[in-house]
Amino acid sequence: NDSGEVEEEEVEKLQEQDEEENVQEEGVHQSRFLPESFGPNEDLKELGDSLLFLVNILIDIAQNVVLDTFFPVPEQSFVVGSTYEGWGLPVGETVFRFLVSLKPRRGHIFYLELGTTRELPIQNSRIRVELKCTCGQEQDLKMLCFLHTSADELRNQQPSLLDTLCSGSYLDVEKTARWFGAVFKNAWKCVPLSAACRLNAVHFKRSCRFQLTPMIQRTFLIDVMFGVQQGNTDIFLSSQESEAAYTSSTTWPQTCAVAEAKFFKHIAARAGEDSFHLGCLKVCAYILVGYNFSTHELKTVLMHLLTAIPVECWSQSYFVQRMEDILHYLRCCVEEKWLDHFLIGNKAVPAEIILPWEFRVSVPPSLFQRVARDPDRHEQALYETEMLRDRNSADKWEMTDFHLSHSRA
Repeated sequence: NDSGEVEEEEVEKLQEQDEEENVQEEGVHQSRFLPESFGPNEDLKELGDSLLFLVNILIDIAQNVVLDTFFPVPEQSFVVGSTYEGWGLPVGETVFRFLVSLKPRRGHIFYLELGTTRELPIQNSRIRVELKCTCGQEQDLKMLCFLHTSADELRNQQPSLLDTLCSGSYLDVEKTARWFGAVFKNAWKCVPLSAACRLNAVHFKRSCRFQLTPMIQRTFLIDVMFGVQQGNTDIFLSSQESEAAYTSSTTWPQTCAVAEAKFFKHIAARAGEDSFHLGCLKVCAYILVGYNFSTHELKTVLMHLLTAIPVECWSQSYFVQRMEDILHYLRCCVEEKWLDHFLIGNKAVPAEIILPWEFRVSVPPSLFQRVARDPDRHEQALYETEMLRDRNSADKWEMTDFHLSHSRA
């Protein structure tokens, strides 16, 4: 009898262990798909704001470092990209991306040559640098006129931008990246924080990456690209890579990164605290891993829907419906082989986002040109949207059960 009781106790213990393991497995499984796992990361938002503050301090110092030179003036910085916006997936080290606006120094003018192609955003634009006559302003500007002063007299003056960061008459991205990296590192030495943190520079051809390692030993990566503002708009000619196989060092493609970041700020200002639009984007980015759709295509789909569906309908309680809307919109675009660029020819873009005239009046180009040109790619894209829809249909029952259980509670 005693041995029978012992066996029963052991069986009960094993059953309890199995139940606990099942609960843990369900929790792990659900955590991959449920909305609460993909909510906004306020810590990253605050960290991004802190890093933006730090970058602006470094820019202020850099302005003084280059004060007596004719190098470009680094001005306003913008934090852009998925990490700060709140939908980036936690893969590897945390990367924050910034765009730093450059202005010409006294005696110089930037002319933006927008390239020969008509398709927007323009990929082969360049920045031509010209010297400006400063005769009669020598004392105010504390410089000699580059155009009307003899070469002998100019020997005692800092070289012009044409002689430092240009290739021919055009601003060189690669030279600018090397120069900016050196200036930023020198500026870092003047910041009290440098006594507690390390800043290592990694130079890329067209941008700078700074590895910030604080005392808590968590490493952050700061990617900096540069840009020249197109008039007073939110569009910049930037140092980012173009979509071409080869990008010349004097090529500055148009970027919409600042305008897109401004759009998400516009939505956030009008959305409620329980808005889950970025959570939807994060879930989609998660389930798209391994598929051929880019995160920018996905982001474009979301931006179109955010202007079509009232902002109050993006709360967590609408999560399942919004996920279905996103995947349905994507499916329709694949079937039509066409996905409109969000910022071009779109009257739904908020007025506070300032766009060039040609952006407002042009026919929007398609982001699915590769799908339209290649029948095999189109067939694959159709197959993948079907797979995504099936996966979302299977997962939504978990979402529904989650909401029902929480509403009863």
